Amino acid sequence: MTLTNSKPVSSTNSSSDGIFEIYSDNHKVTKTRNEKWIYSVPGTFCVFVSWWYFFSHGCSAIKFKTPLERSPSDWTMYGKSPERQFTDTSTFTFPLTVAWEYDASAGFAQSPMTIVGNTMFVGTLQGELHAVNLETGKRFGYMKTFSPVQAAPTLFHEYIIIATESGKENLIAYKMDDGEERWIRDMGGVVASPLVWNDRLIVGGLNGKLTSFEQYGIEQWSFNTGSEIRSSPALANGIVYCASAQGKVFALDATSGALVWQSSTGSAVYAGLTVADSTLIVASRDSSIYLFNAATGELLKKISTTNKIMASPSSANGALYVPSLEGTVTAYSLENGNVLWEFTAKSVINTTPFITPSALFVASLDHYIYALDPATGAVLWKREMEARVKTTPLVWKNFLFVAAENKTIYCLRSAAP
Repeated sequence: MTLTNSKPVSSTNSSSDGIFEIYSDNHKVTKTRNEKWIYSVPGTFCVFVSWWYFFSHGCSAIKFKTPLERSPSDWTMYGKSPERQFTDTSTFTFPLTVAWEYDASAGFAQSPMTIVGNTMFVGTLQGELHAVNLETGKRFGYMKTFSPVQAAPTLFHEYIIIATESGKENLIAYKMDDGEERWIRDMGGVVASPLVWNDRLIVGGLNGKLTSFEQYGIEQWSFNTGSEIRSSPALANGIVYCASAQGKVFALDATSGALVWQSSTGSAVYAGLTVADSTLIVASRDSSIYLFNAATGELLKKISTTNKIMASPSSANGALYVPSLEGTVTAYSLENGNVLWEFTAKSVINTTPFITPSALFVASLDHYIYALDPATGAVLWKREMEARVKTTPLVWKNFLFVAAENKTIYCLRSAAP
């Protein structure tokens, strides 16, 4: 392999324990198996791990010569906003048709996509980050990390934050203009998607800590919940909320990290949290949805169901939409917890319903994408995909993006009149 703007690697030596030596530009680097090192030269970004990885993978690069143009329609974090409401103002007329397809050659976690300007960033379960042009569906760069990307890529200042499930380097800030790592932190693994608020990056880790970082990766505060954080935190009115695998719920001052209030549910919380109409919405593994007063922690309502809930609910206009592994989406009144309507697909729904004025978009393992009337649950349109869909759909500027189990991302739009 030849490095751009560099002399080629002139020799390598390896041993059975994975120790290798690489000579390039008269420099010698020695590392052992499972360690990694970064070799950066003008025009490229390369990451190597162990001798077998070096010989079987190529270099990777994501670079932007000019800053990405941002707009209010950008999807820069999981749920689009710190409240995690999964709403967008885009409108659609049906049917929708496929504008382009992108083969990522790897599977996806529940929320793999982020959008900035006209660029989509996609994390994969092979530990890759792809940058895709939204107008053409063509890739213009990618980079390789070292563990499956379970959390949504997150924009933070001029960085793309990548969180991975394992390894000691599981929170990584990549600078977008040169593709290089700027800082790395160990959170014991990260599966909950980070959020950004007031120049702060707030991350929940498998080490049980909710931690706030400033732009350059300096820790501002850290709060230990006592058990793994697998649920994506939410934030509203200067209070950040998180839940633990022990079913505990915490409200913290987002500036200082001080505890505001604490409560609990009947079981572990894996689904991400949502804040709407001054209410914290927590879906627990005890098949119940807990509605807390977001300011005081008072339990306003416990909605008991017979369904297992693994994905974040979404909320808008006084309604709460809850998916389940039994293949249902149930709409509840946020005010009193009454059932407004229920929709049943032919298989599991383990993704978050996405809310627009035109429709509630729902993905199911029955291969279908459904567009439901948000007020009644009636099916306005549906499309059978080429594979099962286990990821939450994403809406941007009247386009619908779906990442399917066949490792393909589909861009759908309203048909031309």
